[in-house]
Amino acid sequence: MRNHRSLSIAAAGGLAATIFCGPVLADQVTYKNERFGTKASFPSEAFPQKLPAPVEGDGLAWASPDGAQIFIYARENAGDETPKSVIRARGRTDDVTYDASGRRWAVVSGYRDGKIFYERYIFRGNLIHSVAIRYPEDERATYDKLVGPVTMTLKGPAGS
Repeated sequence: MRNHRSLSIAAAGGLAATIFCGPVLADQVTYKNERFGTKASFPSEAFPQKLPAPVEGDGLAWASPDGAQIFIYARENAGDETPKSVIRARGRTDDVTYDASGRRWAVVSGYRDGKIFYERYIFRGNLIHSVAIRYPEDERATYDKLVGPVTMTLKGPAGS
């Protein structure tokens, strides 16, 4: 009986290891902005080219050969913006086709300048942290499946 129980425990542990430690499908880039603490991850092969850093030190961007881009950044919330006001502002300049928000977050997606955009914002203290992905419409099959998993990695320090 003791051996059967040990085998069951070992089998369960092996199954859990397989579920939680399955094969990594892609190398991940995890960027953390030292100035604001903004952090997000994405598959390195999706955006292999790091773009020049902005002088302000508020974030970084990467691009792909097919014209897609990802931006990870933060900015001060100097104008008392809210998740709803960010969505409204995007609707004034872009063709917004999807939006959702909560008390401290917003998601907005649509079209701008012939590209699809998907952006997630989280509000922490006086900062707005964001990850934005933009890609050509003809690359939709490649990038649509990345936007949710990538933008959900966005974090900002809890105390900011």
